Amino acid sequence: MDDEKYLGYIKYDGELVENGLMDGRKQAQALIGLDEALRYFISKQVPELRKLDFEIPVRVKKGSWEALIPDTAAAWAQAGLGVVATAYFTKAAQKMAEKDFADFGITDIFKKSIEAIKWFAKIGKHIGDLSIRQFENTKFSNDNELIGLRNEKGEYLYVPRYIFDMYIGSNPKLLEKIAQNIDSERGLTIGSFEGGEKDEVIIGHDHKAIFCKEENEDEDDVLFPELVHGDIVVLEGESTRENKTSNSMGFKYQDHILTTYPENGSIIPYKAILFLKCRLYGTVSRLDEKGRIAAKRPKLFFSHIEPLETEENDDLFQ
Repeated sequence: MDDEKYLGYIKYDGELVENGLMDGRKQAQALIGLDEALRYFISKQVPELRKLDFEIPVRVKKGSWEALIPDTAAAWAQAGLGVVATAYFTKAAQKMAEKDFADFGITDIFKKSIEAIKWFAKIGKHIGDLSIRQFENTKFSNDNELIGLRNEKGEYLYVPRYIFDMYIGSNPKLLEKIAQNIDSERGLTIGSFEGGEKDEVIIGHDHKAIFCKEENEDEDDVLFPELVHGDIVVLEGESTRENKTSNSMGFKYQDHILTTYPENGSIIPYKAILFLKCRLYGTVSRLDEKGRIAAKRPKLFFSHIEPLETEENDDLFQ
């Protein structure tokens, strides 16, 4: 077991984690939070895997309380994906199980997901506000593969471009379950291994509020709080209107009209489904006019919309 190698980990230490002991509910919450964060960034890289169920092994060690992702995790998940993909899913998932998806294997996806979790924490701690997704005075390095993010103190954090691209569309509450266990006497460390070298970020009690909602924070005026920024969703509703100027459409969802935009191209091909019940596949955006994830009403960016009924008058839009 001592020779086992790992891709990454989360760790709690301090006086409240003596000999690696921690309340059972807090341990469960930490493990669920880690699992959800990993699956979130895995699905960001390969959306097809969002619908597949596979196991992610975790090793819990004493001393401090530490949950480690072994480097066998990818092989474990791959074996499960091979069964599930063959039985239920697409050629894309089958290629993933064969280490042939997009010219790289599932091990790379696991590594990048763990790196994304670590960098999510680094960026949050550096900027101090996970709702900010538009940055000013950015710098570039290493042939534009590193993006320098400036904080209020004028300090720069250089982030790999692929990490930055995933961060921009990510859920700001991604690490909430993990961070809720932080206390004045219990800190959180998130780390990864690359070539035997460890790289980590430490989140103490002073930074907890960056990642966790305050207990007294009121969400009553937020429309559909379950629709979180960056989430990939499938919603059923009714297409209600079009706006050629803004290239947007109205989407009636649970008696509220939400503004939707195509991820690519024009709304013109969707004109024929106006006023029909339909199913929308898209991504949630909570960006406000200042570029912060603070909008009370969500917007939807759709990849496609499919009608659930047929218009009786086929000539209506001709």
